[in-house]
Amino acid sequence: MDANPDGIDFSGPLFETLRLTGQFSRESAADPSSFAFRSGLDAVFANTDTAMGHVWLVTADNSRETQLATGADWLRVNLAATAQGLGFQPLSQALQEFPEMAEPYARVHERLAPEGGTVQMLARIGYGPAVGTSPRWPLESRIIHA
Repeated sequence: MDANPDGIDFSGPLFETLRLTGQFSRESAADPSSFAFRSGLDAVFANTDTAMGHVWLVTADNSRETQLATGADWLRVNLAATAQGLGFQPLSQALQEFPEMAEPYARVHERLAPEGGTVQMLARIGYGPAVGTSPRWPLESRIIHA
């Protein structure tokens, strides 16, 4: 993970123990028939089912310019909430635009943008425990110097 810090953080004592005992792997987490996959779904639903509030941003169009502007708006909303002691947990899975997510994408848009537009961002919001940071690529590794 340190060599390739993309995606979900499957580190720490719990995941290391599960991995060492053969009860968890990235492959099993991707297999819909596995215990790991079903447990992951249960964890996601537990988070959404217990949320005290949600926040989302809807735009009239889905142009790249609108996406970038909405990302800046999202940062401002997140920082304002953080200043009030609130936390955000993005719930972006249903906003993914690939064939396997077409049904959840349509349902989210029917509910959150019934008059049209694009749901750009979605998160649960509330008070929660302090959570450590996930591994991230160093900023310098993502900047291209021309």
